[in-house]
Amino acid sequence: MIVKKLCILFLGGCLWGGGGVAARSPLRVSPATVQLGEVPLRSKNRIELTCVNVSDRPLVIREVRTDCTCTKPVWPKSPIMPGDSVRVSVVLTPTDRGAFYKTLRFVTVPTTDDEPVQVVLRGKVY
Repeated sequence: MIVKKLCILFLGGCLWGGGGVAARSPLRVSPATVQLGEVPLRSKNRIELTCVNVSDRPLVIREVRTDCTCTKPVWPKSPIMPGDSVRVSVVLTPTDRGAFYKTLRFVTVPTTDDEPVQVVLRGKVY
């Protein structure tokens, strides 16, 4: 009986908010994962990302958050019109040897309730 009630509560929650279709991010960034392979210590590694406004309103990239100071993104501060794309340049200058997994998080205006769009940089420093 308790299991039946829990199932009804769960299904009700799915139908009346909480389990419905999530809001889609207004920004699409590609590639989502960048495999850099093996890179030399303290080398400047430039990555180009393409950001597309997939919403029906102008969009501004307010911030690109990084995991560390070795990753420096540069992006246009002007609004991106619906359907338009911009290039974001990222320079990774590794300071430690070993495998790395760096995350870039794109914060936009307007925002959504979803997590920011993320791009992952992976590789190994020798």
